[in-house]
Amino acid sequence: MLLKLRCDPANANLTGFASNMTGAGPWTMTTTNSGDSLAHQVSIRNDSANNHAGKTVTLVGTDANGRPQTEVVTGPGGSATVESAKYFLTLTTATPSATIGADTFDFGWVDEWTTPSIPLNWRLNAGSNWFLDVTGTISLDVDFAIQDVDGTNEADVKWVVVSSSLDDETADSSAFVAIAAGYVAARVRCNSYTDTAEVTVYAVQPEIPA
Repeated sequence: MLLKLRCDPANANLTGFASNMTGAGPWTMTTTNSGDSLAHQVSIRNDSANNHAGKTVTLVGTDANGRPQTEVVTGPGGSATVESAKYFLTLTTATPSATIGADTFDFGWVDEWTTPSIPLNWRLNAGSNWFLDVTGTISLDVDFAIQDVDGTNEADVKWVVVSSSLDDETADSSAFVAIAAGYVAARVRCNSYTDTAEVTVYAVQPEIPA
């Protein structure tokens, strides 16, 4: 198996999905994705000084693998911004638990993202080699799943970091990951980045000769 995955993330944009949403909702997003094929955490910004932290906002969209996903996020306080815990490839609607009246909310994406799940052949008695080619200012992890990811939302999968060379990486790096632990999939997850940063990920899992 040879994989080359180039990640060129869109700049963080706190109004990227929609701006000035008001009233009781549900609010339909003006733009449903960031355009970079990555799943980002969603930001909700309160444009007013009124406190809406006593409300919740239900986000509806898809996860990094394109599966339906929802999350209930506590509303933002006065002139504050909150973020989702889950990563959304697309965001279609957002609904507050109660009207925000004449106040307005903005919806966008922030500088944390993840790739879709990358399947690994855990049945092979061979590990995988990982290489990160980094440009610009960025912090990355490569997470590995120890359970089947098919049919499961990425947010519900148990992900682990297994190598210090693939944890909070900010520069070119490489690591060998043994398959003995039964890792069935991987993903690249970004903790933060600045504009123009990007990474190309190479993964190699050799076949065993007959």
